[in-house]
Amino acid sequence: MGGCRITCVWMVLLGSVAATAGISAAPSQQAAERKLAAVHEQIRKSQDRIEKNRGEAGRLERDLRKFERRIGQLDRKLDATESSLAQNRERMRILGSRKQGLLKRLARHQNILYAQIRSEYLYGGQERLKLLLNQQEHTKLGRTLVYYDYLHRARLHEMEQSRKVLEAVREVQAEVAEEQERGRQARVTLSSQKRQIAEEQEKRKKVLEHLRASVSDEQSRLANLEADKKQLEALLDELQAALVNIPYIDQGQDFLEVKGRLAWPVAGKPSNRFGQLRNFSHRKLYWQGVFIPNRTGNDVYSIFHGRVVFAEWMRGLGLLIIVDHGNGYMSLYGHNQGLYKQPGEWVGEGERIASVGNSGGNLSTGVYFEIRKHGKPVNPGIWCKKPAQQKKSG
Repeated sequence: MGGCRITCVWMVLLGSVAATAGISAAPSQQAAERKLAAVHEQIRKSQDRIEKNRGEAGRLERDLRKFERRIGQLDRKLDATESSLAQNRERMRILGSRKQGLLKRLARHQNILYAQIRSEYLYGGQERLKLLLNQQEHTKLGRTLVYYDYLHRARLHEMEQSRKVLEAVREVQAEVAEEQERGRQARVTLSSQKRQIAEEQEKRKKVLEHLRASVSDEQSRLANLEADKKQLEALLDELQAALVNIPYIDQGQDFLEVKGRLAWPVAGKPSNRFGQLRNFSHRKLYWQGVFIPNRTGNDVYSIFHGRVVFAEWMRGLGLLIIVDHGNGYMSLYGHNQGLYKQPGEWVGEGERIASVGNSGGNLSTGVYFEIRKHGKPVNPGIWCKKPAQQKKSG
């Protein structure tokens, strides 16, 4: 009895601790999202100041940001519509399979019913009449009438089963019609969204032409890259400061433990080497990450478990998503067309987080990828050795 009482007390205490943890988890998540939202707002204001100070070039960058954000929003809606269509196709497949099964059952019941009616028609009527007229064979008469009664009940049973199956078939057909209408509406929405993206891309193209003309000389381009570098470093510093008081949920494996065993975020060979000197004659500027060329719309995957801490447009990197992996490690994915995660959301290793693009005014389509430790760039080639899965959207 004493042991049982102690066990019960421990269970109550553990339940209280779990309940307390559950209560405190929600506020900490909300607090994390508020802090990350504050960082986003700070970066937005910083970008606004830079754009105002840059005159016409700044105005063009602001227009570029507007169009690329809009494309990103449409890309996300397009992705949701495509997912809905895929679910619709799967439901149609299941309904089609169910309907075929019901039709087979109906055919089986109809065959049995046909055989019963035919048997009774061929033999039943004449035999029953003879028995009724022949009053001397009372025993045979009783047995045969019981048999006919059984046949009659069996026939009624098959008729009832056929009716139920027909009813089920009608219900499935109604569901199929509803799914077909949903699919039709989704396809109309899909076409509209693709058309809107094409229109926004055309507006973006015109802005880019003017923007590139305004920064065509090497000195301007170098100044832009250095300004982008400083802004990214400022962002990472702010994120590091915000994350100090935000608890990280460990999933049993440290980022440092998977060094050399991670997959790349997208398939393909990087077009540059980490630490490689960039092609400028006036100043030395080095690559802090790698650019991996890829096809527009392909999926971008998180390299490891973590929390999304930034998902927004940023000058020089376009639609950028940053994942915090704990212990000061972060991974950065830039130039995306669409972002599928929001700040504060948790992602797993190999989970889709964005789609490949060329936002930020990039000339080539692909993903700019970095790994940072306490804000300092590290060689991603040392961490990522496995090829990424290749999955095309649409």
